Amino acid sequence: MDNSLAIVIPAFKAAFFKACLESIANQTNKNFKVYISDDGSPENIYEIAEEYLDKLNLVYKRFDENLGGKDLVAHWNRSVALAEEQWIWLFSDDDLLTPNCVQAFFDALNKTNSAYNLYRFNIEMIDSKDQVICVKERHPELESNYGFLIRRLQAKCLSAVIEYVFRKDVFDELNGFVNFPLATSSDDATWIKFAKNLPIFTISSELIYWRASGKNISSRKGLHVKKAFALIAYIDWVLDFFPERREFILQLVESWYYESLKYIGGKLNAFSIYKLSKELKRLFPNKQTSYFFKQLYFIKPFN
Repeated sequence: MDNSLAIVIPAFKAAFFKACLESIANQTNKNFKVYISDDGSPENIYEIAEEYLDKLNLVYKRFDENLGGKDLVAHWNRSVALAEEQWIWLFSDDDLLTPNCVQAFFDALNKTNSAYNLYRFNIEMIDSKDQVICVKERHPELESNYGFLIRRLQAKCLSAVIEYVFRKDVFDELNGFVNFPLATSSDDATWIKFAKNLPIFTISSELIYWRASGKNISSRKGLHVKKAFALIAYIDWVLDFFPERREFILQLVESWYYESLKYIGGKLNAFSIYKLSKELKRLFPNKQTSYFFKQLYFIKPFN
């Protein structure tokens, strides 16, 4: 059975890129290929990558168009398309692997006879100085896509793109990542879709460090209104995906939505609040638009 692995890095920022590549070069098992997908960066991505040509099986591809600046999911998809390996690990240009992650992944494949579409690690959030700033509930070893959704809506666990390894043929079959504006909740929707009717398998022996550096698109200011509407699109998607669970999901999504807006940050203006209130009224027809307007108006962002 072919268990080839590609680590695909859509790269744009140079600040922590060397640390990222160093953590990959320090893997105890180097049976993988690294694809660096330079998203038309104005920074020295190639110069940093060049230092690792003799340390890693590395392919560098520069795209002249900064596609990620206008459609991040489209850039993820074109980056994954570079790879031919059976398993894809879409990593980030500023996050870190612990040294035995790759070996732990192959051990998990052997343990499970490669039975699942998705394998993942637990993650901890770090800041620009590599200090851990957020840890949440660990994932169970086996979890359905619905169970994953519920824990996410209950804010019990951290989840991002970078801790998941997925089958390339599933990616191709399902036309890549689910696309929401600014990739807001695109990763969660994608894992729900990719898992299909199989559990997600958690590799608990190693960790991924997910960096909140203030330099990525999820941290940029001025995008909060677009993200607020993208979250509504995600809610609609989830309700369509699990129609038989609609009532229970709706019991969770309202408070999850408000908490997500706090995390996104930025003050909503009255016109945006009105439009969002109308959307929430559509989801919860038994409540008045004025109720949602008041809830949204008094949200205090975390940042």
